Amino acid sequence: MAALPDELYDAAAAEFGEGNIAPSRWPAGGELRLGNEVYRPVSPAYRDLVPTDGPWHPVWQVMGTLAELHGEDNVRLVVRFGG
Repeated sequence: MAALPDELYDAAAAEFGEGNIAPSRWPAGGELRLGNEVYRPVSPAYRDLVPTDGPWHPVWQVMGTLAELHGEDNVRLVVRFGG
């Protein structure tokens, strides 16, 4: 992922206010144009970050089985990274 240009933060401060310079803080539908580029915030869903066919596939299978047995509202996954 490429770094955002410094000018984007200045433009965001002018358009959305000093406390909203990061794209994740822009209002819904907010976008900024710098030259020929248009910047819009994107919030990926968790499922986009960890694909179902990747290394976590066995975990998703087990969770699917548990959801079938106990209902989706009764299944949670808690993951702790680090020591």
